Amino acid sequence: MKTIIVFLFCLIFGTSVFFTQSLSLFRIGTGGLQGVYYPIGKLIAQGLTARFLGVDKPDTIPGTLFIAQTSGGSVANIYSLLSKETEAGLIQADVAYWAYSSEGPFEGLTQPAPVRAIASLYAEKMQIVVRKDAQIRSFEQLKGRMISLDEAGSGTLTVMRILLDAHRLSETDLKPVYLKPEFTVDRFIKNELQGFCLMAGIPVPAIERLSSVDYLLVPIDKIVADRIHQQHPYLFSGNIPSGIYEGIEQTPTIEVYALLVVHQDLPEEVAYALTESLWSNGVLSLVNTGHAQGASITLDTALDGVSIPLHPGALRFYSEQGMVLDQGP
Repeated sequence: MKTIIVFLFCLIFGTSVFFTQSLSLFRIGTGGLQGVYYPIGKLIAQGLTARFLGVDKPDTIPGTLFIAQTSGGSVANIYSLLSKETEAGLIQADVAYWAYSSEGPFEGLTQPAPVRAIASLYAEKMQIVVRKDAQIRSFEQLKGRMISLDEAGSGTLTVMRILLDAHRLSETDLKPVYLKPEFTVDRFIKNELQGFCLMAGIPVPAIERLSSVDYLLVPIDKIVADRIHQQHPYLFSGNIPSGIYEGIEQTPTIEVYALLVVHQDLPEEVAYALTESLWSNGVLSLVNTGHAQGASITLDTALDGVSIPLHPGALRFYSEQGMVLDQGP
């Protein structure tokens, strides 16, 4: 009996060591649990893992385990890529451009961030949620109110600062707090916050949890959005469609594309296999059906709003598809 137990222990231990040594780990930076980056990133990771460990995995790539990691958001995902703490990240197109150009929140970088795009996924929309009883009907009426602007490192905060400036306001004109949505919903329901902001795909789980309180979405005037677009070409006017959230009519807002971004040091063959696998039937089917926002992720729009150069591996894939990236904003 002891011999059998020892044999089984060695078999299990040896198998775990084998898998640990033979599998590559590929980490994807996403966002908070109540946003859209995380569920989309998780679906992508699940689909890619199934493909890279399956019988039809790319011949030149070792078995790879993909993991979606929560994070502070776009800015944080850039820094995680630069420090090699992750291999990829979901990042707003404007944030990716600022990192590549050493502008905005990345002015302190000694050189442009070596980041490259794999694909454009979907359009993110600024969603400013306020309690209906707070009597906030316009952006200017946020003044003096306790509003969560998301946490440092988020793309939401960078865009909110642009919006505040466009309305001749600053953070100090509000009573700002800096929390991820998972930490704001309960405070919002208890009226400890009058509002919170999210730059995200739709629908957002945090907003869907607000069934117990009446709320509104603050509109962004198209004139203001168009003026911002002149200064920040990867931000543009858009709409949150009617019916996305129960009882909420179509709301004008500002949008930006969400990109899947990697470090330029990622080997070309890996980037090619990553891009090819992302658009494979198996991965795409999982993403399209696993989340409402996933339905808008298509190969046809894979280059929409891409603000930084494609990784050479991704460029080779799209060239084979007859697709060309327009680098103009």
